Amino acid sequence: MADDIQPAQWFQNFVQIGVVVADVDETVRVLSQVFGLGPFRLLDWPPAGREDLQRSYHGVPGDFTCRMAFAMIGNTELELIQPLAGDSAWADFLQQRGGGLHHIRFNVYDLEPVLSYLQSQGIGISQMGDGLRPGTVWVNLDTEKQVGFGIEVFKALAGTDGHTPKS
Repeated sequence: MADDIQPAQWFQNFVQIGVVVADVDETVRVLSQVFGLGPFRLLDWPPAGREDLQRSYHGVPGDFTCRMAFAMIGNTELELIQPLAGDSAWADFLQQRGGGLHHIRFNVYDLEPVLSYLQSQGIGISQMGDGLRPGTVWVNLDTEKQVGFGIEVFKALAGTDGHTPKS
């Protein structure tokens, strides 16, 4: 491995667990009322007025939407994802598995060397898109066959914790 490739460093900033669900509102209700988790922030993606956010599905422009909910559990963000429309890795997952753990997310600050390294390891991209903060990008990797679940890398901005913004 080349000296400039540092996968052990890239995958230390674990920040999120992403779960695909059939009904985000019902899942939030149960997690809140039965388990006392939350508070949850709900978000339709892309948000109204932000339809310009770029997204792709298996390398071609995507036009998918979803409803999401976010809550902090300790230092880890729980992301619930309900696919609504369009072809997406989330809709594929829900159709094939009926929901469950979709991905764990790691923040990185320089995305290109990470993606280049992963490509050299035979790991492709299932979908990706612009983050809510300008300059951020999320990338869902095709890792289910290798590790049993998806891995997401997120280009975070220096000076932020990389969690989903509250507004």
